[in-house]
Amino acid sequence: MKRFLPIIFFTIMFMGLLTSRYSFAHHGWSYYKDDFRLTLIVTELKLRNPHDQIIGMDSDGRTWNLVLAPPARNRRYGFDENTILVDQEIHIFGRKHPEKLEIKVHCLYKGDSLVYTYRYYFGRTSLQRYGGQQDC
Repeated sequence: MKRFLPIIFFTIMFMGLLTSRYSFAHHGWSYYKDDFRLTLIVTELKLRNPHDQIIGMDSDGRTWNLVLAPPARNRRYGFDENTILVDQEIHIFGRKHPEKLEIKVHCLYKGDSLVYTYRYYFGRTSLQRYGGQQDC
């Protein structure tokens, strides 16, 4: 048994390093610095864990990755595969990543209708938490 202890120890340490790195890279709004508005045409919906995503193309032909809240939370607040469709035009307000064509979305509009707001548990919005605003 004693000869297996180092193997077990290093395996646990290695797994811990892998998980903590993913966890650090994945969570939070800290990398998303600047408020940003954009109009896109939806090219793909990725409604799955760990976060729902929308892929869209802007008027210059650039492809953007829009990051939304986790699927279970979005479904609880009414956002699902029927809310927006591929080839629809959307307007978003969110925070842009400084190095990638990626936006963490505060609010999403289809036409003049607000169809999505990033919400935390108990209904608090990302704008209330990070922007000080009450609504989109």
